Amino acid sequence: MRKLLLVIVLLLGIMLSATTIEVLWMGWPQDQVMQVINAFKAENPGIDVDIQLVPFGQLFQTIEVRLAAGDGTPDVYIVDGPNTASYAARGYLLPLDEHFSEEEMSAWFDASIEEGSYHGKFYSVPYGTSSAGLFYNKAIFEEHGIPFPPETLEERLTWEEVAEIAKKLTKDTNADGLTDVWGLVIEQIDRPYLIFPMVQSLGAKVLSDDGLVSQGYITSDEFIEGTTFYWKLFNEWKVSPQGLNDSAISREYFGTGRAAMMLGNEWNIRRMLQYPDIDYGLSPFPYFEGGVAITPTGSWHVGINSKTKKLEEALTFTKYITGKDAVITWHKLNGIAPARSDVYEALPEVFDNPMWQLFVAEMETTAVPRPRTPGYSQFELMLREAFNSIHYGADPRSTLEEVAVRIDRELRKYR
Repeated sequence: MRKLLLVIVLLLGIMLSATTIEVLWMGWPQDQVMQVINAFKAENPGIDVDIQLVPFGQLFQTIEVRLAAGDGTPDVYIVDGPNTASYAARGYLLPLDEHFSEEEMSAWFDASIEEGSYHGKFYSVPYGTSSAGLFYNKAIFEEHGIPFPPETLEERLTWEEVAEIAKKLTKDTNADGLTDVWGLVIEQIDRPYLIFPMVQSLGAKVLSDDGLVSQGYITSDEFIEGTTFYWKLFNEWKVSPQGLNDSAISREYFGTGRAAMMLGNEWNIRRMLQYPDIDYGLSPFPYFEGGVAITPTGSWHVGINSKTKKLEEALTFTKYITGKDAVITWHKLNGIAPARSDVYEALPEVFDNPMWQLFVAEMETTAVPRPRTPGYSQFELMLREAFNSIHYGADPRSTLEEVAVRIDRELRKYR
């Protein structure tokens, strides 16, 4: 009995002395998140975690409101990689260079480190990453006698070749004047994430080096050439359907045989399991003839509030949640692409898959994160509006010239 009382007293002492940190997190399924949180608490009984899960649609506004209050909470928060510059420029993120060794930093992909840095300082720790490629329906290709696209980086298709294949595979199968099978669907139809690599393949820059000027960049000949090709997919060649602004709908088109190809993310390896009848392959992200291969990347990071009053505990949590073991657990639960190269080595049963190997090779060699600018949220929002208009038929040049004026007006506040 005395031993039991002693154990109870000790446990109560730990509970009473535990420091609670507040964590603002993406609204992933609670049961998944709590498995990781409970594992952290088991290893760190002196730290309690008050984790707040916020739905994606409310996340960015919630972060802005909470950080603007300046009271030091949340101590730790999830950061969408491209927003690192915005938070850092306003003093919301703690610089982390002195808290991470070279050995710790070497675990992450270079592009992930770049995305988490601003003005030469490291501000947000990579949690996940991403890539994209060209998924293709083998049955549709075979039906029309078209060879499967190459599946190695050295033999990737050009965008010009993709367009020609898409023209051949876009079909009105019942002669009713409506397209039944589309040549190509784009999973994130109006997002810079998938469109930037197209224009960057032609040599376009999307912003000035300081991230504060768009005119002369998104209005360059190269940028307009790339977006004109994008415009032609929907409006001249009519090989891609308009209005698929929901990624799940694009995936449904591909998974049910209504599209021969899909430009989409690595997460589709997992999500396509809901379409067991489709036999599909993966080809590398295309590039323009005479240009260079560029692929998208970037995902969630973890940041520490620059005004936290619990730095030691916040740092302990951040290192744990982005560490190898926790990221392995999180990938098994959620499927997010790890930003740590050692996780790919630790899970050969998952990542020896040729499709994953292709994505990892892209992450290591061709991945370019979205531009670093303190006004990224506004920059992306206005560009999405422009890309959406272009895909519905608006003139690329005049649309981009108009939006560049609005973007630069917004970015002036950061000079």
